[in-house]
Amino acid sequence: MTQPSTTSPETARLGPVQLAPGISTGNAVAKLYASFVTIACLTGMSLLQGYILTEHLDIPRRTQGTISGDLAFWTEIITLALFVPFGILADRIGRRPIIAFGLFMLGLGWGLYPFATSVTHLLVFRIIYAVGVAATAGILATLVNDYPQERSRGKFIGFTSMCNVLGTIFVARIIGSIPAALGERGVDPVTGGKVMFLTMAGICAITVVVVLTALKAGTPVKARQRPPTGELLTSGLRAMRNPRISIAYAGAFAARSDVVIKGLFLALWAIQAGDQLGLNPGQAMARFGTMIAIMYIVSLASAPLFGWFIDQVNRMTATIVALVFATAGYLSMRIMSSPLEFSMLPYLVILTLGSGFMTKSSMALIGQEAPVKERGSVIATAQMFGALGILIFTVVGGRVFDAWGPWAPFVLAGAYQGVLLIVAIVIRIVAPGLDIAAERRASDDKKLAPSVTRS
Repeated sequence: MTQPSTTSPETARLGPVQLAPGISTGNAVAKLYASFVTIACLTGMSLLQGYILTEHLDIPRRTQGTISGDLAFWTEIITLALFVPFGILADRIGRRPIIAFGLFMLGLGWGLYPFATSVTHLLVFRIIYAVGVAATAGILATLVNDYPQERSRGKFIGFTSMCNVLGTIFVARIIGSIPAALGERGVDPVTGGKVMFLTMAGICAITVVVVLTALKAGTPVKARQRPPTGELLTSGLRAMRNPRISIAYAGAFAARSDVVIKGLFLALWAIQAGDQLGLNPGQAMARFGTMIAIMYIVSLASAPLFGWFIDQVNRMTATIVALVFATAGYLSMRIMSSPLEFSMLPYLVILTLGSGFMTKSSMALIGQEAPVKERGSVIATAQMFGALGILIFTVVGGRVFDAWGPWAPFVLAGAYQGVLLIVAIVIRIVAPGLDIAAERRASDDKKLAPSVTRS
C-alpha cells in the first residue's frame, strides 16, 4: 500500500533563494531595490559630507574630523532613542509603513543638507536624516530575515549585500562625481553640491512609492499572535541571555560603525591627501570614487560567496571568519600612506571584505536566533548597539583623526574587533548553537528516503 508523502507548501523563489511562505518574488525584488537606495543614502552622507564642509561652508581642514565626528555623534543619539520604538511598531503594524516613512525622512535630510549655511544648520538637517536612518536600517535588517527560509538566509543576505555594495558604488562613483562633471561645464562648486544632494533626495522620493506598493504588508505572525507592546519593549534585552545573540549585538556594534568609519574618515583622508597632490575637493572625491568602486567590485563578487558560506557552516564559525578579516583590515590602516594611491588598494580591499563579512555574519546569526514574533524588536536592539558603536567610534575617532593622524580611528576599531574575535571563539566552543547546515543535510536525506512503504 502506498502512503502519501508529506510535503511543505510550495513557496516562491528568487534564483537559488527559497522564500518564506507568503513572500512573492516581487516582494523580494522590491526589498533588494530598497536596500540599494537606502545604503546609498546611509553611506553617501558620510562620503559626501566632506564636500559640504569644504566647498559650501569653508571649514578649515584641521577641524573637519572633529566636526564630522560631532555631527555623527548627535545623529546616533537620535537613532539610539528611536531604533527600539520603530522596531516595536514594525512588530505591531508591519514593516512597510515604517520603511516608507524612513525613506521620506532620508530624502528630506538629503534635500536640505546642501542649503545649510552653518554647522548648526547641518546639525538640524542631520537630525531629520537620523530619524530616517532609525526607521530604515532596522526594517531592512528585519526584512532580510523575514523573506527567506532559514536554509536560504545566508544566500539572501549575500544578494542583499550585493545590492548594498552597488548602492555604495553608485553614490561614490556616480553621485559623488556630479560636482566635478558640472564643474567642467562651468558650474560653480556650491551649485554642483546642491545638484548632487538633490539628486539623491529625488531617488528617495521614488523609492517611497516603490516600497508602499511592492513590499508585503503586515507582519510574519497573525494579529492575535503579536506580543503586547510592553513585552516587545524588553524582548531585545531579554534575548541577551542567549550568548549567540549577545555576540551578534557586539558584532552589530562593530558592523554598523565599520560602515560609517570607512565612509566618514576615508573620505576626509582622501580630501586631505588630494590637497597634498594639488587636487581640489571635487577632483579628490572623483578619484576616491574610483578607488571605492574598485574596492567594492571585489566586495560585490565576494558577497554571494560569503552568503553561500554562511549557509554551509555553523553561523558562529562564519562570525569568526568575518572577525579575522575585519581585524586585519582595520589594523592594516596604520601602514597605509594614502587612500588615493593605487598601491594601497590591497589594504582597502581587506578592509572592505572585513566590514562586509561582519555585517552579513551578524545579520544571519541574529536572524537565526531571534524569535519570529519578536524579530523586529530584537533586530532593533541590535541596531541600537550599532548606533552606540558609531557614537563612540565617531566622536573618539574624530578627535584622534585630528590629533594622531587619519589612520587612528581605524586602528581603534580594529583593536575592538580583535577582542571580539577572542570572545567569539570561546562562544563557538562552549555554546555553538544550531547547526543549520547539518539540519539541512538531514532534511535532504529524509526527502531522498523512499516515500513508499510496503503493507
